[in-house]
Amino acid sequence: MCRIGADQPMGKMMRHYWLPAILSDELQPGGVPKRVRLLGENLVAWRDANGRVGLLDENCPHRGASLVLARSEDCGLRCLYHGWKIDVDGNVLETPPEPDEFDFKARVKATAYTTYEAAGVVWTYMGPPGNDPPRLNFEFVDLPTDQRMWMKVRIDCNWAQGIEGVLDNAHVAFLHADTIRPATGVARTVFDTAGRQDRPSNDVQPKMEAQNTAYGFRYASIRKPTVDPETKRYVRVTLFVAPFYGVFPAPAGWGNMQAFVPIDDDHTMLFYTRYKYDAPITEEERQTTYAVNGFRPGIDLDVDYTKVRNKANSWLQDREAMRAGKSHSGIHGVNTEDMAVQESMGAICDRSKEHLGATDLAVIRMRRLLVDGVKAFTNGDPPLGLAEPIPYNRLRATEGIIDINTTWQDMGAAIK
Repeated sequence: MCRIGADQPMGKMMRHYWLPAILSDELQPGGVPKRVRLLGENLVAWRDANGRVGLLDENCPHRGASLVLARSEDCGLRCLYHGWKIDVDGNVLETPPEPDEFDFKARVKATAYTTYEAAGVVWTYMGPPGNDPPRLNFEFVDLPTDQRMWMKVRIDCNWAQGIEGVLDNAHVAFLHADTIRPATGVARTVFDTAGRQDRPSNDVQPKMEAQNTAYGFRYASIRKPTVDPETKRYVRVTLFVAPFYGVFPAPAGWGNMQAFVPIDDDHTMLFYTRYKYDAPITEEERQTTYAVNGFRPGIDLDVDYTKVRNKANSWLQDREAMRAGKSHSGIHGVNTEDMAVQESMGAICDRSKEHLGATDLAVIRMRRLLVDGVKAFTNGDPPLGLAEPIPYNRLRATEGIIDINTTWQDMGAAIK
């Protein structure tokens, strides 16, 4: 499940999906090429003078020099070593040292992956040419730019440990006790002025139920609400969208999606979007979101999206604040808390030592789907979640208070 190299079963299946590669605003026309490591491959991304994005093997097809060092000239990258010039499609445009009569450039091509841009992201397909899956028109894709925001961070562990965090709703009452709190007088999650979240339940023993779907599965965490617990239930419905997308409930008027994109077996790039359905996200809301989640540029994150808080410094855990009752975890940022516990398991956790419980139902469901999906793919079936068209724009997580006799499957807009 965890191994995503090109020669591994999961790696082969993973290359049949559209994957987030880099944020669009990281690439300027004719600007600096950027290194991208994706599915264990070292790549280079850049935007040519006409605005087209290329995603190539980082190494020049001539002698292997890094194209991250290359000059961006008009509609190509010119390798510093011998001046070979390559376009976004991998075509070799010029080989200056080679005699013209050899027409060497017509016989060599760089590895180039298909890309498209949507919702502020460069998406790439790394599978067999001409077998591109349908594009991912998630509901945030068609929102105006000012109604969505992206956060990005490198996680120093396997991608599966990241997506398992989205599917583990039981940990919220403990790990995130400083930020996500039980409350009365609310029917669903709401923000306070500091960006903390109030939820209508103090039940720490949720009942989990799951349902397989064409895109993966959806699951419900069912709790007793703080008001009318004998006749009502507080339900949160979260979606797992193959291969690594988690769509989970957000406060009223907002949406959430996280993508845990494998850098290699031991590292992951989290692409996290929050979006607002009916109004622009204000600058204050953006800054509050960065702060609460631990994504403040230059404070929580370095320029290459690495965390200031990491395993080497124990994620700057503040034990004094814990002793003083000022912080439950001692770690700043909701997402930093998640990444700390996930990274603490090791680059790839030893699952043979786990003792899974009833509240791990969704984690177990994801693992089984992925393992079975890879086996089926290896035997010639379509990749998990791609056997039939998926209306991605209708995939929405939901939450709310329901009558005790109402089924959670009928809630909200999450499709079956």
